[in-house]
Amino acid sequence: MTALDWGRLIVGLLATAIVLVFAARRVQFLTNLIRSGQPISDESGRKDDIPDRIKAQFTEVFGQKKLLKWSIPGLAHFFTMWGFFILGSVYLEAYGVLFNPEFHIPLVGRWNALGFLQDFFAVAVLLGIIVFSIIRLRSEPKEHGRDSRFYGSHTGGAWLILFMIFLVILTFAFFRGASVNALGEDFPYGWGAFFSHGMAAVLAPLGHTANVWIETIALMAHIGVMLAFLLIVLHSKHLHIGLAPINVTFKRLPNALGPLLPVEYKGEPIDFEDPAEDAILGRGKIEDFTWKGYLDFTTCTECGRCQSQCPAWNTGKPLSPKLVIMNLRDHLFAKAPYIIGGKPMPNGENEAEQLVSTEGGFIESKHDEHHAVPESGFERIMGSGPEQATRPLVGTLEQGGVIDPDVLWSCTTCGACVEQCPVDIEHIDHIVDMRRYQVMMESEFPSELGVLFKNLENKGNPWGQNASDRTNWIDEVEFDVPVFGQDVESFAGFEYLFWVGCAGAYEDRAKKTTKAVAELLAVAGVKFLVLGTGETCTGDSARRSGNEFLFQQLAAQNVETLNDLFEGVERVDRKIVVTCPHCFNTLGREYPQVGGNFTVLHHTQLLNRLVRDKKLVSVKPVGQDITYHDPCYLGRHNKVYDAPRELIGAAGAHLTEMPRHADRGLCCGAGGARMWMEEHIGKRVNTERTEEAIDTGASTIATGCPFCRVMITDGVDDVAATRDIEKVDVLDVAQLLLGSLDLSTVTLPEKGTAAKAAEAAAAAAVAAAPAGAPAATEAEPEPAAEPAAAEPSEPAKEAAPVKGLGIAGGAKRPGAKKAAAPAAEAPAAAAPAAEAPAAQPVKGLGMASGAKRPGAKKAAAPAAETPAAETPTAAAPEAEAPAPAAEAPVKGLGIASGAKRPGAKKAPAASAPAAEAPAAAPAVEAPAKPAEPVAEPPVKGLGIASGARRPGAKKPAAAAAPAEAPAAEPEPAATTEPAAVPEAKAEEPKADAPPVKGLGIASGARPPGKR
Repeated sequence: MTALDWGRLIVGLLATAIVLVFAARRVQFLTNLIRSGQPISDESGRKDDIPDRIKAQFTEVFGQKKLLKWSIPGLAHFFTMWGFFILGSVYLEAYGVLFNPEFHIPLVGRWNALGFLQDFFAVAVLLGIIVFSIIRLRSEPKEHGRDSRFYGSHTGGAWLILFMIFLVILTFAFFRGASVNALGEDFPYGWGAFFSHGMAAVLAPLGHTANVWIETIALMAHIGVMLAFLLIVLHSKHLHIGLAPINVTFKRLPNALGPLLPVEYKGEPIDFEDPAEDAILGRGKIEDFTWKGYLDFTTCTECGRCQSQCPAWNTGKPLSPKLVIMNLRDHLFAKAPYIIGGKPMPNGENEAEQLVSTEGGFIESKHDEHHAVPESGFERIMGSGPEQATRPLVGTLEQGGVIDPDVLWSCTTCGACVEQCPVDIEHIDHIVDMRRYQVMMESEFPSELGVLFKNLENKGNPWGQNASDRTNWIDEVEFDVPVFGQDVESFAGFEYLFWVGCAGAYEDRAKKTTKAVAELLAVAGVKFLVLGTGETCTGDSARRSGNEFLFQQLAAQNVETLNDLFEGVERVDRKIVVTCPHCFNTLGREYPQVGGNFTVLHHTQLLNRLVRDKKLVSVKPVGQDITYHDPCYLGRHNKVYDAPRELIGAAGAHLTEMPRHADRGLCCGAGGARMWMEEHIGKRVNTERTEEAIDTGASTIATGCPFCRVMITDGVDDVAATRDIEKVDVLDVAQLLLGSLDLSTVTLPEKGTAAKAAEAAAAAAVAAAPAGAPAATEAEPEPAAEPAAAEPSEPAKEAAPVKGLGIAGGAKRPGAKKAAAPAAEAPAAAAPAAEAPAAQPVKGLGMASGAKRPGAKKAAAPAAETPAAETPTAAAPEAEAPAPAAEAPVKGLGIASGAKRPGAKKAPAASAPAAEAPAAAPAVEAPAKPAEPVAEPPVKGLGIASGARRPGAKKPAAAAAPAEAPAAEPEPAATTEPAAVPEAKAEEPKADAPPVKGLGIASGARPPGKR
C-alpha cells in the first residue's frame, strides 16, 4: 500500500469511529425515550398474528404499497428506498477499497448483474430526487399556503436531505468513474456498470494520475457524506428510515381500521366498575402515552398525506393530523430531559437545577419566520425549560397548550389520516385518548356534548326522545314487524335481529330507510324481528367523544339485552342487520371487548346477498345518474365498498363517482360525535362534500348511513340556496332498490301474524304439558314471597354494594319477560329492602342496591330469575313510614331508589313510597340504630348511585360485614336496619375527603356539560 492508501485508510476509519460513537449515543437515547412510554397490554394486539406482520413488512416496507397509491411520488420513493438498499453494497466495496484498492465483494463481486443494479439504482435515485424537488417547488407552502400538503412541515430539513442524497450519488459517480480509469482491467464490473463506464469516459482525458487522486477524494467524500447523513437522519424527521419498519411491525392488524382500543393504565385495561385508585383515564400529559405512541410520533415523515385528506383541514379548521403528531413529537423531545434525562420536574424550589441541559430535540423544531404556522401549538413555548415541563397537553394559546382544544374537537374520526399514512401512524387513537382525559378527568368538552351525554344517560338516545317512541315507525307500515317482548318472547324461528338504531327510529329521514329495509326483508321472505323499546344507543358517539364511562354503561346494557335475546343460539346464528354504519362498527367490532359476540351485517351487504340469491329482483330500472357517498364507518373503517355500488347497479341506475371516493372519500362531517356539535370555524364539511357531489351532475345522491343522509340533505339545502339551483334527491341505497321492484304481485305478512303464531305455539305447548303445570306456574310467586316475611330465621342473603349501572326496583330487565303480577313482587322485595344499607339520592343513571350488574352472570339460585329477585331495590323508601303510590314496571335502565326519574318533576319532601310499605313491614320488626352515612364532597363528572364505590376509592371495611352477617347469624337478620332518615344524615359532619375529578361520583354530582 502506498502512503496515499495508508492515509485514506486512517482518515476513513477514524472518521467512521467518531461518528459511530455519536450515532450510538443517539440511538441509545432514542431507544430509552421510546421505551419510557407506558406499557401496552396483550389485548391491544401488538405482537399477535406474526405471519401477517411479516407480510406487512413485504407489502408496506419493501413493496411500498401505500406510497404507490400516489403514483408519481410513490414510484420516486420506491426507487429511492431500493436505491439505498442496493447502494449499500457500494459502501461495502468502498470500505473494502480502503484496505485494498482492488477489493471486490466475494462470490458476487464480479457479476455484471450486480454492477448493473448498482448503476441503475444510482440513476433511479438521481431521477427520484429530481421528481421530489419538482413536487416541492410546485407545492411550496410560501405560495400555496394551507393548500400545500407540506404546509407546517420543516421544509428546510427536507431540502437538506435531498441535497445529501444528491451528494451520495455525485460522489458515487466520481468514485466509480475514476476507479474504472485507475484500475483498468482490475475494475470488478464490465459494461454492465453502464453509468460507471460512462463517467470514466468523461474523466479519461484527465490522465491516470488525476484519476487516482479523484478516486481517493471521491472515496473519502462518499464515506464522509454517508457519515454526515447518518447523524442528520438520527436528529431529523428522517428517523422513519430506521423506525418505519419497526412501526409497521407493531401496528394494529384488524381488518380495515378496526375498533377503538379500551382505556388502559400501566398496561392493564381499566375496569370501570373497580378502577385503580391512581388510574389516569386517557392522556393528560405526554408521559401518559404508550411506547407505541412515542414510536408513532418519532416515525412521522411530515409528508402531509394525512393533512391533504383531512376533512377538517380541507374546510379551514385548525386540525392537521400531521401537525398533531409533529407537536406531540416536538413536545416529547423537548421534555425528554425530564422524562429520561434525570432533570427534576419544576416545583418552584429547584430553579438552579433547571439550567442543566441534557440531550433532546430535533435539528428543526421551530418554523422559519416566513413560514409561520399558527396551527402549530408546540411553538407557543420553545426549549426545554420549566415552562415546557409544566405546560398543559391540551390548552388554549393563553394556557400554552401543546394541542389547542379547537384542534382536538375538530376531528371527525373518519380515518382518512390513518388510511393514507405510509408508516401506519394511528392518529385517531391518540386524538380520542386525549379527548378521554378531557372528558373523564377534567370535565372539559364542548357544551353541545353535555346535552348529548345527558340525553344518552337519561333517555338512552342522542335525541332525548322517549323509549316508547322507538316503535312509532312500525305504525306507519302496512306489514308485520314483530317486536321482541311484545309480539314474541323468543328468537326461535327468526333469522335476523333488525337493529333499527336511534336515527332509524327517531329521525324522519332515517325512518324512511328503516321502513324501506324492513319492507325489502319482508318481500324477500326474511324472518326478522326488532327489539322495539328494548333498544338503547350503542354508545358510538359517547365513545368517540371521549366518554368511555358512558359507553361502557350503554354497551353493558345492550350486551345483556342481546345475550338474553340470543340465549342458546350459536355465535354464527346471532345475526344482526343494521342500517347505521356506526352501529355496524360498534356492535360488530367493539362489543366483543365487553362480552358481546355477534354476526353483524350492514343492510347493503344483506340486500346484496338477497339480490344475488334472486330473492329480490329488479324489474323497473331506476335509470338515473347517481353518485354514491361512502360513509366513513362503512368504507374506511370496515372496507365495505362494493356492496352498495352493486346494489345501485342492480337497481338499474348509472353510477357517477365523485373525485374523492372509496378509500379516499371525503367525510360528511358527522363522525367523532361531530353530528351533535356545531361548526364554528371554517366551511361546513357537509357543504364541501355536497358541492363535490352536485358537481358530478348526478340527479340523486345515494348513501348508506343515516348520519350521512342528514348531513348531505342539509348540505343540498345550503348549496341549492347559494347557487340558486334545483335540489337533488338524497336517498339511501335501500330506497333505490325498493323503487326498482314490482310490489304488485307481492303479498306481505299482515300485522300481528308473528304474534298470532307465537300465541298458537304457546297454546300448543300448554296443551301438551301435564294438567297440573298451569296451577304450579301460577303459584310460583307465592313461595318466593312468603319465606322473606314469614321465616325471618332464613332471610335472603343481603346484596353487597353494587358498582355500575343498576336496574331500578320493579324494572324489567332488558330482554326479560314481563312480570305477570307486579303486586306479587312487593312481598319478595321486603326482606332485601330492609337489609340494604341506607341509600343517598343520586343523579344520572344510578345502580339500585342488590341489582345485577350489566353484563354480569346471573345468580346461581333459581329464585334469582324470578320477578321477586329482580326487584330488591326498594331500599330506604320501603322501610320508612309514609307510603308511596305503587309504580308500574319500568323498561330500560332503572333508576336507583331515591333517584329522580329522567324528565320527572321533583317530588315533595314529604312524599314517600306507599304501596310497598305494608309488604315491607313484616320484615322490619325491631329496627336497630341506622348507620350514619358520610356526606360526600361535591365532585365533577358523571354521577354514580348511592352505595357504589367511587372509582379509585378504597373499599370500605364495613361494607363486607352486613353482607356476611345474615349468613353467619340468621337471628339478627330479622331486625334489619331501616334507611337513615334525612335528619340523621344532616347531623353527620362532612368527611375530610378531597374533591374528586372525572368519574366518581357521589350524590350531588354535576351532570356532564352542566354548569
